[in-house]
Amino acid sequence: MTKYLKPPLSFDAQLLQLEGRGLAVPDRAMALLYLQRVGYYRLMGYLYPQRLHQSDHYIAGASIDEALVVYEFDRCLRELALEAVGHIEVAVRTSITHNFSNVYGPFGHHLAGNFSFGPDWHREWIAKVRGEVERSREAFLIHYRDKYTDPPFPMVPIWMASEVMSVGTLSKFYSAMHPAHQKVIAKDFGLRSPVLRNWLHFASVLRNVAAHHGRLWNRELGVKPLRPHGNSWSEEQTPYSTSRCFYTLLVLRYLLRYTTANDLNWRDRVTTLLEQHLNVDHRIVAIGAGPGWKSHPLW
Repeated sequence: MTKYLKPPLSFDAQLLQLEGRGLAVPDRAMALLYLQRVGYYRLMGYLYPQRLHQSDHYIAGASIDEALVVYEFDRCLRELALEAVGHIEVAVRTSITHNFSNVYGPFGHHLAGNFSFGPDWHREWIAKVRGEVERSREAFLIHYRDKYTDPPFPMVPIWMASEVMSVGTLSKFYSAMHPAHQKVIAKDFGLRSPVLRNWLHFASVLRNVAAHHGRLWNRELGVKPLRPHGNSWSEEQTPYSTSRCFYTLLVLRYLLRYTTANDLNWRDRVTTLLEQHLNVDHRIVAIGAGPGWKSHPLW
């Protein structure tokens, strides 16, 4: 066992430590501002590519300015990813709600037999749904609670409950549906149901990371999006790592085509951001894009 003995450092001491390890700091005032507002530990993720292998010291020519540029790029990327997930979430939510309610009625989600995962799973899932309904202050839920007593609140119609479900709860909803119903919904998005299940799970993880200001750049999210069959997704046609950010952008771009969002506008804004950023080799590697990323048929 090794005891952690590192003491807290003042912002000035943090900056001196970075300089002592070989990091150039061209603008000390700006660097101190980022340490004060962003934090030393968070910035380490953006400084890491400039560090010597298995060392706390930095390569020749390393500069804190590079890390600050990448930090701002990543912040903009998170905002664009959240925007895309939001549009996709609404479209998937609508498709699931419409198809499920037309088969099982407005309160069908309260019956375990309407799902394929069994009563134990359903008991846990429906408790989470009811909790989300009870915590919500949406006017339509307050109206239902005050007007209807059968069934009692928080047993509300699926089209109300789904509006306040988290992406994670929605993803589990879809995964637990009977396969025949999953196929109908997946068809709405031009996918096979196993791929849509995986992509919804992935979107849930992505949203949580981005919403909590986690780093997307130079990071593996833990859940890898599957490759659909055909449509240029094969590893030969799309040789990008599924664990890297650029493949994530391809997934979002594809799903946005099935929403009411202005897809071309989103794509153009992301393209502009990438063009401004992907001008250094290690940045291209970190995001998982290839030299011809802009001309790829999926983009």
